[in-house]
Amino acid sequence: MRTWRLAWRNVGRNRRRSLLCAGVVVVGFAGIALAGGFMAQSLEGLREGTIRSGMGHLQFAARGAFDGGAGAAAEPLIDDAAAIEAALRSDPEVVEVLPRLDFVGLLTNGARSVPTLGTGLDPAGEARVMDQPKSLAAGRWLADRDERAVVLGAGLAKSLGLEVGDGATLLATTADGTLNAIDATVVGLADLPIKELDDRYLAASLGLASDLLMTEGRVSRLVVVLRDHRDAAAARPRLLAAIGGAAVAGGPGGAIEARTWEELAQFYRQVRTLYLGIFGFMGAVLVAVVLLATANTMLMAATERTREIGTLRALGTRPGAVGRLFLAEGVLLAIAGCVAGAALSLVVRLALNHSGLTLPPPPGATHGSTLFVKFYGAAYAAGLVAMLATLALASWFPARRATRMSIVEALTHV
Repeated sequence: MRTWRLAWRNVGRNRRRSLLCAGVVVVGFAGIALAGGFMAQSLEGLREGTIRSGMGHLQFAARGAFDGGAGAAAEPLIDDAAAIEAALRSDPEVVEVLPRLDFVGLLTNGARSVPTLGTGLDPAGEARVMDQPKSLAAGRWLADRDERAVVLGAGLAKSLGLEVGDGATLLATTADGTLNAIDATVVGLADLPIKELDDRYLAASLGLASDLLMTEGRVSRLVVVLRDHRDAAAARPRLLAAIGGAAVAGGPGGAIEARTWEELAQFYRQVRTLYLGIFGFMGAVLVAVVLLATANTMLMAATERTREIGTLRALGTRPGAVGRLFLAEGVLLAIAGCVAGAALSLVVRLALNHSGLTLPPPPGATHGSTLFVKFYGAAYAAGLVAMLATLALASWFPARRATRMSIVEALTHV
């Protein structure tokens, strides 16, 4: 207790030096807290955007479907999808089950044809949990599973000169390899953030896609949305057991496979790794700058207090106690700097979140996002630990010098 009291008095006695050292800690702590909050918000937004863009938390498909292939003619399909969907819905953690029938085809206006990435889906379920129904730029979303209508990406509609209410023809290869065509009405245009997807996106009712591909109730995948994204890995074996015994169309007693959203979202994993690398490097540089600045200040303090150290030693203070005194001063400066840094970061965060600033769109996207810095408790804890460790290390050098100092040399120091 006596050491901490003396350390506090020394911090208050050398105000200019203490303010300089604490100021460096304030900036370092605020930098870590704000950068961590921005990174956490960015990754959270990317995660939710990935899940709500159609990925879901879990996807169930026939064995081999996740290994490659595109379109109903290439991918194995799930037999008795309705029974499997009902089994999945019986789980209390399942919020929604979305049947999907994916295909690659052509969309034509009679004069020109454009390749499309089509999906037959359940419009009601998609509207409840996914983002595409909320991204409509014109028209409306699909009404039900049997509507003879499609929703197009705005880029795809523009390339064909189609508008809401126009008719178009879909062509695709069926499950048995023949070519089929079907007429549909454009009821909506979706403005998707990724240009490549916007130029190829086509959503059709599940009934229309089934008639086009002649799949007769079979689907490509079943997308499951859970209550919590963190439950995906734990829910997979439980849900697979619930649907055990399902067969694959055309396969000899094939099985159903499942993938979590993290396994399927390669882009998310790459961005997360990139962010961790960038912010980890920035944090290391910030800690190094704080360490050098505070170590220099603490060494100057030890040099200026050489005669004081000699007096303490002459009065019987042990070398270890002198060293602990310097370490205690460093810890007190770190705590004071972190408290002020936390206050500063909260003020800056509030100002940024209310500034309305818009970040430029990332590569491949057409829309930017509003700047928002999340309050991320782990970043504040990391900042506190980093600053305490940095100041303790910066104080160790003068503490080591003080414990090795000769009493006679210290008392005669000028």
